[in-house]
Amino acid sequence: MATMSEKQLERILQEQWLEDGERLKALLGGEGLSGHLGATLDGRSFLPYRPQSSVAELNVDHSQLPVPTEAIRNMRFHGDEWLHDPAVRGWVYGRSADTRAFSWADHMAAAGPEAWYVYTDRRMAVVVDSAVRTQRDEHADSVAEQQESEQSGGFGRLLGKARSAASAISGAAESVKGRAKASVVTLWECPVSEIVNSRLVPKGRTAQGYDVMVQEFHDGSVLEIRADSA
Repeated sequence: MATMSEKQLERILQEQWLEDGERLKALLGGEGLSGHLGATLDGRSFLPYRPQSSVAELNVDHSQLPVPTEAIRNMRFHGDEWLHDPAVRGWVYGRSADTRAFSWADHMAAAGPEAWYVYTDRRMAVVVDSAVRTQRDEHADSVAEQQESEQSGGFGRLLGKARSAASAISGAAESVKGRAKASVVTLWECPVSEIVNSRLVPKGRTAQGYDVMVQEFHDGSVLEIRADSA
C-alpha cells in the first residue's frame, strides 16, 4: 500500500524537510493507519469524503483502501463510533468547505493510502512519497515556476527552487552513488498559529478507547484523525 515506512519517512523529514530547530510531534500514516475520511459539513454527514477543491493529480490506487462497514456508510452510528471501523481514518467538521479542516481533508482524501499527516511545533502538513506524483502535475509546477521567473526577472525561479527544497523536492529523483534518493512532496500545510487547540485524546465506545488527534482551527472547523490502529 504505502510506498515508504514510517521510519523511512521520518528519516527523510529529518534530513530534507524539517527546518532548523523544528521538532516533529506526530507522524500518522502507512499500513494500519490509512483509510477513508468522513465529514460533517453544515450539519450533513457523509462518507467517504471527496475533495471539494482543486488537488494535485497523483498516481494512487484508491481501491487499496478497505471498505467501511454498511452501518458506517449509511450513517447508522452515534458520535465517535466510526473509530471502531478500521476502514475510517478520521473525520472533519465545519460549517463550510472553505475552512482549514476541509482543505486538509481535500489533500488527505486525494492521496488516499499514500497520505501522511505530519505535525510539528511550527506547522501541520499532508505529504506523500514523490513517487506518486504524476508527470502531468510535475509539468504544471515547472510551467508555473517558469512563468514566475519570467515575471520577476529570474528571482521566481530561485524562490521556486527554495519552495521545492522545503517540500523535499518533487520531480526527477536524485541519484546518490547510482541509487535513487527518496523524497517527499508537500501537498498542503498550514502554520500552527491557525490552530486554536490541539490534543491527543482517547475516544470510542470501549474502556480502552483509541487515541485520536483532535485539532480545532480559528475558523471553527475541526479535524479528528486516529493515532493508533483499530
